[in-house]
Amino acid sequence: MEWLSGIDTFAHRGALNALGKTIAVLGNGLNKVFPEENIPLMQEIIKCGGAVVSEYPPNVEASSKKFIARNRIVSGLAIGVLVIEAMYRSGTSITARMAKGQNKPIFCLPSNLERKNGVGTNHLIKEGARLVTETEDILNYFKIKKKQSKALKIQIPEEYKTIYEAIDDEPIHIDFICKKLNTKTCDINSILMMMELEGYIKSLPGNYIKKR
Repeated sequence: MEWLSGIDTFAHRGALNALGKTIAVLGNGLNKVFPEENIPLMQEIIKCGGAVVSEYPPNVEASSKKFIARNRIVSGLAIGVLVIEAMYRSGTSITARMAKGQNKPIFCLPSNLERKNGVGTNHLIKEGARLVTETEDILNYFKIKKKQSKALKIQIPEEYKTIYEAIDDEPIHIDFICKKLNTKTCDINSILMMMELEGYIKSLPGNYIKKR
């Protein structure tokens, strides 16, 4: 998988890696998958017992308006919506508002006040979204007991290996992880969140990370 893959791709991959089932909602017809690189992912979702759905005829091309419109279906299917990052005016913020109108709980990762991609999440928290700093915040809300899997600690998906190997056995600050990888926090935040949701790492107070 390319590092430029969107959070949707990582979320679906995370569900499949955890042997779960996932539903992909397209902003185009089923014969016009966008981007085309996600065709194998779509096939894998179906093969693993999930579903790929669209409200558009098979040959309708994708467009930004269609993706925004389909997000009401995404939030409608979900028991809750987790927002990793969002600008004040963005498709993600619109999805959160749709979820709010559907009486779905909204969870947000707090963001640095100087980051424009975090203005939306901070605003949602001010409006009553639930602030999330660790996976247990979501699991406890839904009264879900987390199952530990030894296999997860050994079999690290290829897309996570570089970051996982940069994390020490002892808690390490996210800035040191970025220094090791020569990258920025904003570039790995969403990946770290997915790694935590899948049980590979755990976030600690003060922006520290440790392996499970």
